[in-house]
Amino acid sequence: MNLSWKEAEDSTANVQRFCSMVRADVEKKIGQRSVFSSLNFRARDTTIQYIAKVHVGGTDYVHVKISQALPCYGEEAKMLAFQFPKQKEDEIEPF
Repeated sequence: MNLSWKEAEDSTANVQRFCSMVRADVEKKIGQRSVFSSLNFRARDTTIQYIAKVHVGGTDYVHVKISQALPCYGEEAKMLAFQFPKQKEDEIEPF
């Protein structure tokens, strides 16, 4: 089974929606933020997982690893892990 990550792409409305679903979990770890806007993301080839670079205000960014349930299970998104602090220039690397 190939578990590789695809190359980074510009964020989409769906990725932003999933980031919004896990915002409260991330903010419990890094503190409340006025901005939470996904810039780009990487997806796994064989599972519904994303790592999104999210702007959280000022010069602060967080990389958030998200798992999405299949549509038949409600498409719920959950935060698996995160890396903070990050900079805008930081590449998204699988973790």
